[in-house]
Amino acid sequence: MTKTPNIRLVQSPKQASPKQAKSKVHNLAHLHRDRGYRFEERDPQMVELCDIIHQSEMDVMDICRKVYSASHGAYSIGNSTIYNWLNGKTRRPQNLTLNWVGFALGYERKWTKI
Repeated sequence: MTKTPNIRLVQSPKQASPKQAKSKVHNLAHLHRDRGYRFEERDPQMVELCDIIHQSEMDVMDICRKVYSASHGAYSIGNSTIYNWLNGKTRRPQNLTLNWVGFALGYERKWTKI
């Protein structure tokens, strides 16, 4: 005796019932809690690092290559990242990226007790 395969009929989106085609209603009840951490201005540490980049007079691609070689290939930065820092599109960059760019330019961040 041979088994017959189970066959499912799949409806195309045109054949779907109007009830299924209706979009999902989003629950916006949590919006009153989402009021925190918004940067109005650029991060002061990034502004300081942009000043260091300008003082170094290095090309953006040279900085990206230097970060890659300083990290021994473990970390690379896209040139658009630094372009966005310098042109004001980025407000809050990743801390790791700030550290590697500063390290590649010969700087080190230190924590000091207040």
